[in-house]
Amino acid sequence: MLFDTAHILGILLIILNQTSARECDTPLAPEQYVGTPFDHALPRSASSEVTFFKIKDPTGEFLCDSEDARADLSLLNYMSLNKDGERPDPKKLMRAVIAVHGWNRDPWNYHAALLLALAKAEAQDPAKSLGTVAVIAPYFPNGDDKGIGYPWDEDGESVADRAYSPALVWWASAWSAGAVNNYPPETKTVSSFAVLDQIVQYFGNLERFPNMRQIIVAGHSLGGQTVQRYVAVGKTRQELGVTVPVDYWIGDPNSFVWLNETRPFPVDACSDFDNYREGFTGYEAYGAEHTGQPMNYNLELVSQGSEAIIKNFQDKPVHWARATRDLGDHPDDGCGPYTQGKDRNERFFAFIRQFPPSCTSQSAEACDTVDFVDASHDAPALFADESGLARLFHDNFYGRGQYAPDYGHPRQMGFDDPRPDGGRLGEPLLGADEGVYAGQMKHRGCWSDVDRAQTERTLSELVYDGPENTRAFCTATCAESWFKIAAVSGSRCYCGNQLDRQAVEVPPSSCTTKCPGDAAQVCGGDTRLNVFGQDAFV
Repeated sequence: MLFDTAHILGILLIILNQTSARECDTPLAPEQYVGTPFDHALPRSASSEVTFFKIKDPTGEFLCDSEDARADLSLLNYMSLNKDGERPDPKKLMRAVIAVHGWNRDPWNYHAALLLALAKAEAQDPAKSLGTVAVIAPYFPNGDDKGIGYPWDEDGESVADRAYSPALVWWASAWSAGAVNNYPPETKTVSSFAVLDQIVQYFGNLERFPNMRQIIVAGHSLGGQTVQRYVAVGKTRQELGVTVPVDYWIGDPNSFVWLNETRPFPVDACSDFDNYREGFTGYEAYGAEHTGQPMNYNLELVSQGSEAIIKNFQDKPVHWARATRDLGDHPDDGCGPYTQGKDRNERFFAFIRQFPPSCTSQSAEACDTVDFVDASHDAPALFADESGLARLFHDNFYGRGQYAPDYGHPRQMGFDDPRPDGGRLGEPLLGADEGVYAGQMKHRGCWSDVDRAQTERTLSELVYDGPENTRAFCTATCAESWFKIAAVSGSRCYCGNQLDRQAVEVPPSSCTTKCPGDAAQVCGGDTRLNVFGQDAFV
C-alpha cells in the first residue's frame, strides 16, 4: 500500500506520542493524536487522517498510570487535514465541527461529506477553509467491527485476551444513548456522552486553540438521535469549563427521548413507552444487561426529573434539519416511537410542538433554528444545502452572534419557525386550503387515524369508498346527512359530529394521497385524514 508523506509523518508522530499517552499528569486531559495506537482496517483518505484520541475514565477510578493498563483508553476518529495535507495550525482554527455517524458506524462517509460541504462554504467565503475549520468524526464501534475497527484475537482464552487493545467499543447501538463501553472489558466506565464531552473540552481549550469561536456537535439519523439525547442530558458548556459557544445540529432522527411522560399519541398499546431511550424510565439501568455496568452519565440531572431535563435541553441552541421527503421509519425501535408519531417526520413535529424551539434575541447563543430541505434521508444533501452550510460553517463564524433565519418554505405548522425570515412573513402554510365547503365546512388540517398507536377510528361513519371522492364530494355528502365533520382518505369519505379522543393533528406532509376524483387535490394519506369541519377543533 502506498502512503503519502503526510500520512507517514502522522504514523511516526503517533508512535512517538505513544509514551506520552501512558505517562501524563493527573487529572488526565483528553488529547487528540496521543491516544495509544492499535491495529484497524478503516478506510484512509488524502484529506483526513485516522487518529487516536486519548479518553480519560470519567469516573476517576482509573487515573493515568503507566502501570495500570485500565487507564489506557483510546478512541479512533477521523480528523481533517489542511490543504497541504498536514495537521492544521491550532492557532488558526476558528471552528470545530464534531460529526456523529449513524447506524452503519461509517464516520469516514460523514467526514467526507462534511469536507465536501466545507469546500462549498469556502467558495462562498474563503475564510472558511481546512485551515480554519476542524472537522472530526469520532468512531463508536460495536461487536460487529471485530478485526476492522479494533483488534480481536479469536483464540484468546478470556474476553480480556480477545479484546486486548485499548480501543473503546460499545454494545450494538448503545453508544447512541450514552451507555458505557463494552470493551476494554476491565474498564467499562466510559459513556459515549462522556466521549463527546471530552472532544468538546479539547476544542474548547483556548490555550490550545486561542482563536476558536464556535463548536458544532452534529448528527444525522441515528447520529441525530445521539445528539438529541446528548442535548437532553448532556452537561452544559459551563459545567464542562468551556467558554466557546457550543451549538447542536440534529438531522432526521428516527425517534426522540421525550422530556416528560406525556405523549402526543395513545400509549394504551405500549406499556414501556417511556423506557429509555424514548423516555427516562430505567435510565440508569440502560445497557447494563449487556455490559454488566449501569449508566453513569449525569445521573444527578436525570434524578431531578422532567423540569430539570427540559430546562437543560431548552437552554442549549439546537438547529433542526428536516428533509421534507424523508417520511420513513426504522421499525426495529419497539413500540415507543409510535407514541410520538407514525414516522420520523411526524415525531419531529410532535416533539417541537410540545417542546418549542425558540429565539429570544437576534444574536442570542440559545437561538434555535428549524430548516426544511428538499431531500430524502440523506446526510450529505443536508450538509451541502444552504441551511447546512449556514448552521455548520457560516453562523457565528467570527463570534459575533450572527445567525441566518430559518430556511425552507412554505412552512408547515405555526410553531415551526423560531427564527423567521422577515421577507417571507405572511406566506401561506403548506397544505393551506381557504375554501368554504358544503355545510360551511373549512379545512381543519391533516389528522391521524387507526395506526400502530391509535386503536379507534377518528370518524366512525364510512359513507363512501369509490372513484369520485374529492374534498368537495365528501363534504357535500356529509352535509346532506347533517354531519358537521367530513374527512377524506384516498377513495374513502368519512362523516361524523365529533373527532375521536385519540385523534391527533399531524403535519400536512403526512397527507399526500391524490384524490381519485381530482388529482390536483390531496385526500389524506396512509392512516391519515384531511378533515373538514364547521368549527375549529380545540
